[in-house]
Amino acid sequence: MDKWIPFHGRPGIDRWNRVQRLLTWIFCCALLLPAAALAVPVTFQVNLGPYLAAGYFDPSTDRVELRGDFDGWAAAGRVLQPGAVPGTWSVAIDLPAGGIAYKFLIVRSGGAEVWEEDIPNRLWQVPTGGGSPPIVDFADLSATLDPGARVVGADLSFVPLLEALGATYGRDGQAAPVLSLVEDAGIGLVRLRLWHTPAEPWHGLDATIAFAHRLQDAGFELMLDIHYSDSWADPGQQVIPSAWQGATVAALVDSVGAYTTRVMDRFVAEGLVPRYVQLGNEIDAGLLWDTGRVGWPGSVWDTPAQWAGLTSLLQAAAVATRAALPPGAATELIVHLAPGGDNVRCRWFLDQLVSAGVDFDVIGLSFYPWWHGTLWQLQTNLRDLGPRYGKVLMVVETAYPWTLATADATGNFVTSVDDLTNGYPATPNGQRDFLRDVRRVVETSGGIGVVTWEPAFIPVDGGPGSPYENLTLFDFTGQALPGLDFGAAGAAASAVPARGFGSLLQNRPNPFNPGTEIGYRLEAAGPVRLRVYDLAGGLVRTLTDASADAGWHRVRWDGCDSGGRSVASGLYLYELVTPQGAEQRRMLLVR
Repeated sequence: MDKWIPFHGRPGIDRWNRVQRLLTWIFCCALLLPAAALAVPVTFQVNLGPYLAAGYFDPSTDRVELRGDFDGWAAAGRVLQPGAVPGTWSVAIDLPAGGIAYKFLIVRSGGAEVWEEDIPNRLWQVPTGGGSPPIVDFADLSATLDPGARVVGADLSFVPLLEALGATYGRDGQAAPVLSLVEDAGIGLVRLRLWHTPAEPWHGLDATIAFAHRLQDAGFELMLDIHYSDSWADPGQQVIPSAWQGATVAALVDSVGAYTTRVMDRFVAEGLVPRYVQLGNEIDAGLLWDTGRVGWPGSVWDTPAQWAGLTSLLQAAAVATRAALPPGAATELIVHLAPGGDNVRCRWFLDQLVSAGVDFDVIGLSFYPWWHGTLWQLQTNLRDLGPRYGKVLMVVETAYPWTLATADATGNFVTSVDDLTNGYPATPNGQRDFLRDVRRVVETSGGIGVVTWEPAFIPVDGGPGSPYENLTLFDFTGQALPGLDFGAAGAAASAVPARGFGSLLQNRPNPFNPGTEIGYRLEAAGPVRLRVYDLAGGLVRTLTDASADAGWHRVRWDGCDSGGRSVASGLYLYELVTPQGAEQRRMLLVR
């Protein structure tokens, strides 16, 4: 009988058998799992035509990037290149099949990022064989601003004085009149400050009238900034003119009315009807101190008597301005506040004016980022103020440095990198980028435009010391900087083909009672339908249902339904429908 002996096998053969069993197990598991997705080519495309046309994108200094959940949203470097269709940019990358989210952003020359706004993340299902999502518009501008209503302006009040002292200007080494340079840069409005009885002649009525004639003859619209003081007026000083010192409240109200009438009568008699008139300058702490001085809640200036004094003065100025204007004048009245990025303070002040029934059309803001906050805070403020008050919105003062250097002995407002906004260095291109983005924020937040403050205030021998010399749009020798073109349309705009979409404006006024106006643009002729719905989706009124030519159109709604009955207060939707798609907005009726 044979003896049983255990067999252990050779070590190498045993290890090989174990490897075979492991490979077999992996293979069987793989059969039970779905196949791993392979990366496939995907081409993303974005239309920057509206941005090019508005001058918000400059291919020579800016780039457009793609970001998404496929790279954690933070990765840079997916840079798009000009596409086959004029005005579009594209990039091809490899992605696994399946759903992905993405957006585009513009990176400015200094590194500031302009993300697409007001849209959820774009979603696309990547096919197993790859492909291309449809061309989409860069969603921030949304082409909502009527180009005919856009305001690009500059306060040039110092120009006559500087010219008299020998200041010269030019571009690329070639001398040129400063007004020609400003006009060629796309600036169409000039703001002029007026002092009551200045110690020098340059800010008085006669000199302001003379300069206004030059400006109007050159084709500029006028914004008259009445300071109601003999010198600078701002949140830190609102000194009563010497001629009115000691007057009672009633006498001061009469004086404001009489002086405003005299100023406006002179302008109208000279054939100079301003497009805008400011009722004071940066008056968020009041004007004509102490009669019209107001203060933050809790201060000694926050009393019913102080607010009554301020609102009486403003209303006297408004009534006198309206009465002096010729019939049919398009002049609008501005209330100008300094803290453009402070929504709480703006609401506090404007609520008082509205409750007192002060007559004005435009909310004008100053926005200097070292004093007034970030672009985001400016945007937040504008997007609240517009719907809340139903007024036109505008930034009437702004600036940004092109250098931190100095050229005279006067201390400058901005001297440190700590005063700068991240992504916008104190360089000529950094200045241009910042001003262009102020415009973009204003115009995509319901506002109509931007006015830069004293872009020609260069240092001149024998002239006033300038704390502003590094914030101008001309260098120390008077040569134009890139920032002067912050309001110009993009050079590539003419190459952008008409795509036939409609552009629906926010109604004005909003809120409204009893009626409001709705504007829309068609880039191609064709059928158009504009309807009003209640929030339940019920049809209230058809305002337009016909064919229309390309261009801008305006329709008025009287707050009545299709049967002519007045509808109740509340939110309503209005929808524009064209063959290319539909756009909706909301409006508020307050009975």
